Amino acid sequence: MNIEVQVYDNGDHTAIVWLPKDGAPIDGCLGFAIKRDNNGAEDYLHSFVGFTEGATFPKDPQSWWQWPLQRYMWWDYHVKCGDTVKYQVIPVTGTPDNLQLNVNLASDWTPEMKVSGQCTQSMEAYFNKGIVAAQWVSRELDQEAQGKNRKTAINDIIKHPGDPLRDALAGLLKVEILKLLDDAKDGQVYAALYELNDPELEARLTAMKGNAHVVLANGAFSSKKPDENADARAALKKAGVDLHDRMVGSGHFAHNKFAVICDANGKAQKVLTGSTNWSVTGLCTQANNGLIINDASVADCFLQQWNRLKEAGNGFPADLKSANSEIKQFTVDGVKVTPWFAPTTNGQDLDYARKLIANAKTGILFLFFNPGTYTEDPTKETLLQDVLARQKDNLYIRGVVNQQIKNLVTLVGDPTQTGKPVPHAAMVPANIKKAFHNWEDELLGASMVMVHSKCIVLDPFGDYPVLMTGSHNLGFKASHANDDNLVILEGPEAAPLAVAYAVNIIAIYQNYRWNSYVTQHSQDPNAWHGLQGDDKWQAGHLTGSGLDEIKFWTTGPAGAAAHSAAASASEGTPHTAAHKTPRKQTVKTTSTRQRKS
Repeated sequence: MNIEVQVYDNGDHTAIVWLPKDGAPIDGCLGFAIKRDNNGAEDYLHSFVGFTEGATFPKDPQSWWQWPLQRYMWWDYHVKCGDTVKYQVIPVTGTPDNLQLNVNLASDWTPEMKVSGQCTQSMEAYFNKGIVAAQWVSRELDQEAQGKNRKTAINDIIKHPGDPLRDALAGLLKVEILKLLDDAKDGQVYAALYELNDPELEARLTAMKGNAHVVLANGAFSSKKPDENADARAALKKAGVDLHDRMVGSGHFAHNKFAVICDANGKAQKVLTGSTNWSVTGLCTQANNGLIINDASVADCFLQQWNRLKEAGNGFPADLKSANSEIKQFTVDGVKVTPWFAPTTNGQDLDYARKLIANAKTGILFLFFNPGTYTEDPTKETLLQDVLARQKDNLYIRGVVNQQIKNLVTLVGDPTQTGKPVPHAAMVPANIKKAFHNWEDELLGASMVMVHSKCIVLDPFGDYPVLMTGSHNLGFKASHANDDNLVILEGPEAAPLAVAYAVNIIAIYQNYRWNSYVTQHSQDPNAWHGLQGDDKWQAGHLTGSGLDEIKFWTTGPAGAAAHSAAASASEGTPHTAAHKTPRKQTVKTTSTRQRKS
């Protein structure tokens, strides 16, 4: 029997997926252990539930396998950027009271992988850990809150540089944005920002003084608070930053969050874009991403947009919209890069994206904040509608939307949904509201925003992967009324970027899917809450949609096979596209008699 093991990384964590090649259960298998070699040190990945409720987790890392994984996909959040890792998947057999590592059925070690946010030679992707509705956050808050209300505590924690929980939530995303600004201190930075209140990011800009050029919006303004960024605006002016106000009116948001890094002469070198507002919540308590494109031509395209925004003042002149509506395309590391800016004259950015969505062949993954409402007018549809419309074509579709949208996404646990199954395609954030067996209760968020990332991934393992991301909310208003940017990266060489984002999306999706399950079944005595004491647990994973999902992540890649050979040939060269391309290894076991037919 063959077991296929696939390992992916995105700089923040790795994902390990495995499947018996013939799709058959392993006789007597009570779960799997994942053995990890991290820079030469071996241990086992941590599980969270045992066979007996209330049992104490083994303290010795070499015994962690005694709480095996009864599933075929797992994540390793304890890697760090720069680590070199490999994994071995080992069936655990026997009985709950007498478990054994069945090394005779163990996979070979996967090829070594260097954890890195460097996706291609010139493009990097970074993510934070801003999912507050998570067990590790609950445990940390229990220690740091010191009797305070959890929400009050976390709102205080994220404002203080150096706090361990702040740093953990902000993750590699904060590290890399700060590094980008530190490296630019002898050059110039041109930033267009919707929000600015993070103390570390603000400090980097004020330290640059006149070498920092900022178009600063009024944020999510209201009649009571017409300038959400008033304090930061005053601090930048006092420091001598080259500041340009963009105080837009009702019906608009100056919604960009990009920064162009230039040399001392003002020549564009690289650009940072993505979904991350330069705020404490943007860095720490919302799911966000950052994309760095180290290409002078693409960076100059963003610099030209910065200048157009500066010239526009507080308005939306016709020449701004017409310039935004013209297609601009570049090739970076073999990837077709199309930066779109909004507002457009007629939704040209959405039209371009819709055609790509319509051509997806195998799967679509996504994160949305608020793309807008459902409509039957095809010219005003959100891209979420276009994505969910592809369900009829039996594509693998998974994603999370920050809130309910009537006729599109419904919150599991809504009284009107009682008794209905947890949907597969689109999740809405949910938390474990009270202790559920071995799981603590969780805080949902520090604000109403839990998922702020805006990204769509098409066919990450197919012949023509596509990634869409930026500040753009991927709907009609963003395209027609707001300052925004949407970068579309496509083609075979875009696979490493598409996979990095897909790994981020599926981890967020699975977190909220489990929380939704608990929300729906918290009073059900038959709900799953611990490991099953026999090998029948495999059935649900190896049939129907469970099997389809694992196949997508293991045997699904149509275009990845060619890239895998390149990856193997380029081991040890972390800054090549091949290094970051998904690697797949088929490993053999020695017995067929221990397999159920």
